[in-house]
Amino acid sequence: MSETHSRSQDDYIMAALTHLAVILPLWGLVAAIVIWATQKDKSRFIAFQALQSMIYQVLPIFGFVAFFFCYTCSFAGTFLIIPVGALMAEGGGEGAETALAVLVSMLSMGLPFAVFGVAALIWLGYIVYAVYAAIRVFQRHDFRYAVIGAWLERYLNRAETAGDSL
Repeated sequence: MSETHSRSQDDYIMAALTHLAVILPLWGLVAAIVIWATQKDKSRFIAFQALQSMIYQVLPIFGFVAFFFCYTCSFAGTFLIIPVGALMAEGGGEGAETALAVLVSMLSMGLPFAVFGVAALIWLGYIVYAVYAAIRVFQRHDFRYAVIGAWLERYLNRAETAGDSL
């Protein structure tokens, strides 16, 4: 983006706010959309940062679906493993087999909590990365999210090139 020297402090603050808005789920997405809609014609930098932020804030919707699926499966697994372990323990098998059945049954009860814990860590990382993006933009850096930034830039360049050729 060639307008690096013409950016004001307000541009950086506005762009940083689009990333920081992640802290408010759903409302942050609305804020990024409003900032993009009101600033897209004034600053290409703010528009790009806001678009990145919007895409980044839509990702948790897909993450929530995956989490819900895994969490549901973990409960289903628990309800399947515990009876099997109990039957194995009741079967009067060897001591090691019975102990293993009890251990597997007990560990399966913690599976939903483990899935929830992993999801909480991923969510925390998601928030921290967005706050990092906001700090980098506020420090006058042209931030790009790991995959989103490069993809969005290619997409916008193709769209701009196609628009010029018309």
